[in-house]
Amino acid sequence: MFSDHRQRLSRQLPAGAAALLTANDIMPTNADGTMPYHPNVNLYYLTGLQEEDAMLALFPGHPDPALREILFIKRVDQTFVKWLGKRAGKDTAAQISGIRTVYYTDEFWSVLKKVLPLCSSIYLHTNEHARSENETQTREDRLLLSCKQLYPLHHYERLYPILARQRNAKTAEEAALIRQAVAITEKGFRRILRTIRPGQTGLQVASEMIHEYMQNNTGWADYEPIVAFGADTCILHYRANESTGKDGDLVLIDAAASWKRYNADLTRTIPLNGRFTPRQKEHYDAVLRVHKQVMQHVRAGILIKDLWKISNSLLLEELVGLGLCTTADIAKHGAQHYLTKHCYHNVSHFLGLDVHDTGYYDEPMPVGAVITNEPGIYNEAEGIGVRIENNLLVTENGCEDLMATIPREAAEIEELMNI
Repeated sequence: MFSDHRQRLSRQLPAGAAALLTANDIMPTNADGTMPYHPNVNLYYLTGLQEEDAMLALFPGHPDPALREILFIKRVDQTFVKWLGKRAGKDTAAQISGIRTVYYTDEFWSVLKKVLPLCSSIYLHTNEHARSENETQTREDRLLLSCKQLYPLHHYERLYPILARQRNAKTAEEAALIRQAVAITEKGFRRILRTIRPGQTGLQVASEMIHEYMQNNTGWADYEPIVAFGADTCILHYRANESTGKDGDLVLIDAAASWKRYNADLTRTIPLNGRFTPRQKEHYDAVLRVHKQVMQHVRAGILIKDLWKISNSLLLEELVGLGLCTTADIAKHGAQHYLTKHCYHNVSHFLGLDVHDTGYYDEPMPVGAVITNEPGIYNEAEGIGVRIENNLLVTENGCEDLMATIPREAAEIEELMNI
């Protein structure tokens, strides 16, 4: 799979171009602590390696075939191994990645003296994601500065648009990894339906899911689990904490598993005591109707922004039905006023190696894109927030609901919670 990804990328590079990628930094916390390491997913996508310090150089047009793909890995000594364990050696790295030329990272610039003088342009990756708010200089940033210092007369190009579009269209192998993440996520949610009860904290609810994920040899998707009770269901990113759920509360759970770095993304809103109140069910059914109708519009070629518009139109109808506004109110104050008040997020984003995966919202979606379908209605005055989220695989003439077997109907949820 990783070799195929590299070949697809190499075919998109113009003649005389080289591409360089690097691992992410290990980020500090306090004292001698560090944050859990998160690999650079582009480097993983192209090599299968998740370890720090790895780097990759691609130059499809190099006259020496051995220098067309070069992988660099961390050099470790026995002290490192005794403290932190073994890392992939050259043979293992070559086997995982399919790259036969492997050096140590401390040899990067000396080896590239055989590569970069022969190329005319250098493609480098920086984080251009529309939602990125990073204020820290990254290892990618430093690689760019070093390249320009050492090779100032080369032509530099952006790798992000190429990889973003390529990663957006998942292969069958990638879709299979997301299916596995979804399957494990379903096990975690079904466990919650059996175990959740009033008096539990958000952390206790989350612990039941992570137990199931770990029993299946994986962990969380790349976001902190959201578990919100009662009025807190109206807070979009309310992280699981020590707050306690009470009898009669709704609980909104936005949490999922990953598998081999590919993420699922699930949201369900359930009654903590196992029974929706009539008013809670009105809100729930309204969101579920929008959820089902949006899915009917998903197909290759549609813009994800068009799905946002469709969802907003449907949500406005449901707000009127719930008595949260009238058509006269909308005419007077504008649709956006009520969307901002009660439906304050878009219905869909791309999903893959990142939870908010790469892709362009203003371009037609390709076959193989995986997106979320997550309409929500939030009624702060009544303390009712409902969001329902499934993951969809885009096909030529429609989509496949990867979460079709995860309980979604109100009656089914109540039945499973009261067995």
